[in-house]
Amino acid sequence: MGKNTYFTGQPLYAQLLKLIDSQEIARISQKGVHDRYVKKLDGYSHFVIMLYAVLMRYDSLREIVVGMLSEPNKISHLGIDYMVKRSTLSEANKRRSNEFFEQIYFWLYRKYKNDLADSRTDKAWEHLLHIMDSTTITLFSNVLKGAGRNPKHGKKKGGIKVHTVLKAEQGIPYNIHFTSAATHDHVMLTKLKLTSGVFIAMDRAYIDYKVFQEFTDNGVFYVVNP
Repeated sequence: MGKNTYFTGQPLYAQLLKLIDSQEIARISQKGVHDRYVKKLDGYSHFVIMLYAVLMRYDSLREIVVGMLSEPNKISHLGIDYMVKRSTLSEANKRRSNEFFEQIYFWLYRKYKNDLADSRTDKAWEHLLHIMDSTTITLFSNVLKGAGRNPKHGKKKGGIKVHTVLKAEQGIPYNIHFTSAATHDHVMLTKLKLTSGVFIAMDRAYIDYKVFQEFTDNGVFYVVNP
């Protein structure tokens, strides 16, 4: 079989993008005025490029641009009509609010959340189980050595802490909150909106007896891993 540089198949990424309505993303971008300060890169193309970077695990703008340049025949499958430049992508990342991507995430969650449930879960209480945890994203300590607050004892803890809450049957977060890495985990407890009868599982970093009393009063069950 002869070699052909023209890509004729249907990439897995293109199949994934079929689940995403480009018109809805355009509506989110226009409604939130997220395109006001971005000159070239439209919201949908920006989203597609950044999602591509996440899936490919790229760590820099250079990697993203070079990676796309290496596969020029495939970008038409992604709904992109031009090859983005590093300066254009840098400007879009700087000027387009992160709220734009947040709104896309929760729009997709609302649209597909009923399809995420694990049908293998047949115990009623498991459908009521919520899980909460956090993870810290470091800020390249070799470059940003001054990031973070100055504690009285110990070293600086620079970075971003991501707090997430998910339903056990779905497996993806429905509540996400960002804080500095030094922020205590229990602040997330005050941002929860749980209904009576549900279970929430967490580790000991979230211990807050005042909030636990409120859980008890509202009929919310909690489990803390010692």
